[in-house]
Amino acid sequence: MTGVPLRTAAVAVAALAALGIAREAFFHLVSEPVWRLSPPRAEERYLAVRAALPPAGRVGYLSDEPVSVQPGAFESDEWGTWLYQRAQYALAPLVLVVGDATTEVVLVNVKDPARLDAVALSHGLRVERRFEGGRVAVLRR
Repeated sequence: MTGVPLRTAAVAVAALAALGIAREAFFHLVSEPVWRLSPPRAEERYLAVRAALPPAGRVGYLSDEPVSVQPGAFESDEWGTWLYQRAQYALAPLVLVVGDATTEVVLVNVKDPARLDAVALSHGLRVERRFEGGRVAVLRR
């Protein structure tokens, strides 16, 4: 039995690699260029918020939407968990503790800005600063 010549196999692998690189370049540069994606990056959304929070440590986290805290319990359409994960990513190394309103500073992330004051009042907190049109806020006692 004879196999495929080494040179032929190398040319085939190189051609497939070039095709894969061209495909990725098309998707990233033409089809869905990063600079035209509509939602802001998490880091940009929380840039002003970061300045109002401590640089490290624990901060309470509240929301008007449920947040899954069990691994594997996240469903792709669960808005509250998505908001929490974006905030935690953008504000690291700060640790956001879901449901904890006892810390000195509490971050609130709401889907409906009209609910912000109700969330603060229900935990005995006052709104110190609002961001993102009232969707994100820093609360204190």
